[in-house]
Amino acid sequence: MDQERILIVDDEEILCRSLKMDFSEDGFVVKISNSGENALELLKEFNPGVVLLDLRLPGINGIEVLKKIRTHDPDIAVIIMTAFGDTKITVEAIKSGAFHFINKPFELEELKKLVAQAVEGRVLKREVEYLRYQQRKINRFCDLVGESEKMMEIYRQIEILCKTDHTTVLILGESGTGKELIAGAIHFKSKRNTAPFMEINCASLPENLIESELFGYEKGAFTDAKQQKKGLLEIADHGTVFLDEIGEMPLSIQAKLLTFLEKKQFKRLGSGKDIEVDVRIIAATNQDLISAIEDKKFRKDLYYRLNVVSIHAPPLRERKDDILKLSNYFLEGFSKDMGKTPKTLLPEVEEIFLAYPWYGNVRELRNIIERAVIFCEGPAVGKALLPGEMLDYNHNKFQSPAPEASPRKSRPIDTVLSSLEKQIIDDALQKANGNKTLAARILDISRYSLLRRIHKLEKENSLPGK
Repeated sequence: MDQERILIVDDEEILCRSLKMDFSEDGFVVKISNSGENALELLKEFNPGVVLLDLRLPGINGIEVLKKIRTHDPDIAVIIMTAFGDTKITVEAIKSGAFHFINKPFELEELKKLVAQAVEGRVLKREVEYLRYQQRKINRFCDLVGESEKMMEIYRQIEILCKTDHTTVLILGESGTGKELIAGAIHFKSKRNTAPFMEINCASLPENLIESELFGYEKGAFTDAKQQKKGLLEIADHGTVFLDEIGEMPLSIQAKLLTFLEKKQFKRLGSGKDIEVDVRIIAATNQDLISAIEDKKFRKDLYYRLNVVSIHAPPLRERKDDILKLSNYFLEGFSKDMGKTPKTLLPEVEEIFLAYPWYGNVRELRNIIERAVIFCEGPAVGKALLPGEMLDYNHNKFQSPAPEASPRKSRPIDTVLSSLEKQIIDDALQKANGNKTLAARILDISRYSLLRRIHKLEKENSLPGK
């Protein structure tokens, strides 16, 4: 959890040092300033969430400092510290946007209560902004573009599922097929659409963070738990929680999720009290969960509890009729976002797109279109704007293959998949000059997930020396 930052602005040196000591012990990051001018300089680099501001300062007075703080960042909570005789100025400060005021001399506990209220207000505001962001994401369900037979089946399933808003759904499909968009569409078209749609990627967070993100925690539950935090299940009450990459969820969290699905109750970390919520769970994975169950990496009972209804998101290579429709959709969207004239694809590019296997699916197509629009200076996208690997594939595909002396012996599918995964990771590491964080970004996965995959391949002797 990020620590809250407090800036104390007062020309009383002893008061400043005393307050800094007290709030630092409570887990805040604290800086002090003895003048308005210095405070405004600190503001730019320190970025406080709360400012304790004395009205009577040498140089620029407190009201002027307050106004400049509000101009810099209106979300900063400013608590005015004022003498009893400054009633008129205090009223002016409140009108100018101060969060609250406290009269000097004051009790420390009274000030701490005001600071706690200011911090809670900021946290709630961030949560509201996040929920609004999520709602805007839901409205993007129109990104489910396509009229192929497979997509028409997806639309049909969404229409049915949005009318049964308690049924748990498991969305299966390769990475980049738009599983999160399907989940968003189910939520947005259901009766739950006025409540939050909360998303968590189980592959991008370590075990302890997944647990605290889902279930929340009480103050003091662990070292950094300086205040109570609600989990996604609680925030999403009456809404939907989307668990992406559910196959990567640690077994200990799987057990707690199963308990929640059966009872619709959970406990925050550090609490013995049950919290009951009405939340629909939609999960997604690109893994073979049956194999994961056999390998004892996924709970069988959780699988059957999640897999009440399953939707298969088709890979792009199985819906080739949608490739050019999606391309034009992304071309139009990115051209508009970047303030450019609408772009089209040259016939040579359309031919390449239709022949390409799209292992990264719709996400890969979207990224290629975005890059092309960025660098496209004319009205149409030509071959020169395509990535080298796509052109290499197109070149090699149409070369005459050398005749084989004898039929190749087929290899087990696990060996083939491991070899392909090794090749993809090798390529990303090479492009990133060995930087695993950058390689993870290239692969559109978390660094944590990349390290786990590398470790798995090393155990299989598939990725030596990495």
